[in-house]
Amino acid sequence: MVGKPRSSKSLSEDDFNAQLRAERAPKPVSHGMVMTHPPSGPSRSLEEVLREHELDVAVTDKTEQAPDPLENESKYQKIPVSLIDPNPLAPREVYTPQMILARAEALRTQGQHDPIHVIPNPDEPGRFIICDGWTRVQACRDHQVMPELLAEVHEGMTLEQSAWFGYQQNEEREQHCDLDRAMFYEKLIAAGVTAAEVAKRAGLSKSLMTFYRSFGKLPGDVLEVVRTNPKKFGALASYQLSKVAERAGLRQAVRLAVRFSEEDHTYAWLASQAQAAMETKAHKTQSPSKHLRFQNGFYKQRGDCIEMTLKIADPSKRLKFAEQLEALIATAAEDDSTKEIGPEGVEE
Repeated sequence: MVGKPRSSKSLSEDDFNAQLRAERAPKPVSHGMVMTHPPSGPSRSLEEVLREHELDVAVTDKTEQAPDPLENESKYQKIPVSLIDPNPLAPREVYTPQMILARAEALRTQGQHDPIHVIPNPDEPGRFIICDGWTRVQACRDHQVMPELLAEVHEGMTLEQSAWFGYQQNEEREQHCDLDRAMFYEKLIAAGVTAAEVAKRAGLSKSLMTFYRSFGKLPGDVLEVVRTNPKKFGALASYQLSKVAERAGLRQAVRLAVRFSEEDHTYAWLASQAQAAMETKAHKTQSPSKHLRFQNGFYKQRGDCIEMTLKIADPSKRLKFAEQLEALIATAAEDDSTKEIGPEGVEE
């Protein structure tokens, strides 16, 4: 487990990735074949030793280990791609036309190497929901490569289990981007899984989960920019943009996202620009302005200053207003030694 999480201001993109790798690193697993003392007795072949070990493991598994919910019955069969539906909890968000075309060309020239993974659709008998292999399904549909694909059908696997299965498969192939991961987590949370449970299952700390969840807070216009270049926008970049959108406004966030996507800038540059945008907005909000126009004058407030010009033709109204205005000015004026100014601007 890593140490105390640092703030996003001090956490660089390299630090974030290093922390992510550390938290998600697989724990050491014992495989049972450990020599604790030199062999004794009559010599045996390696096949005999391995056979005996397999029997011991089988007995141990049956008597000591709880059943794994993912260990369910499965079978292989050819399935028409037209009968395969997307997974509503799909762990992957980004599918570009170029990605699907490349997979179509690979299938056309090399064929299908590995089966896709599906579960029966509980709502539509005879149809299936994808667990892993949706890119290949889309490639076959969009580019008419194969009418059917070999699939491993996982009987008894729930929709949530199928989503985590696909997630793990993609993680092992290193094909996920942070947007994929974040949207997958949001789908699970929307389906009723708590954020803490998702973080635990994904191997994330609370602080890293906060960064990933910032994708779900991005306004639609900003998220559209992110989708055009998802590899550029990691979870830290999303976190910065979400803060800009919240504190400096949508226009500032979109402008910053576009520059970061199209220009050759680092995350450090993005963080600096985000901080500057939020500080500028905060400074402006401290100096409100107001400007009212009337037929006979105007009232203007800018920052600490108030200016007013008002023409009052009726002498009695003008006198009464002047008396009330002078009384009001006296409540805010700081100079006690008031001097009257004559009609020509000369002190009397």
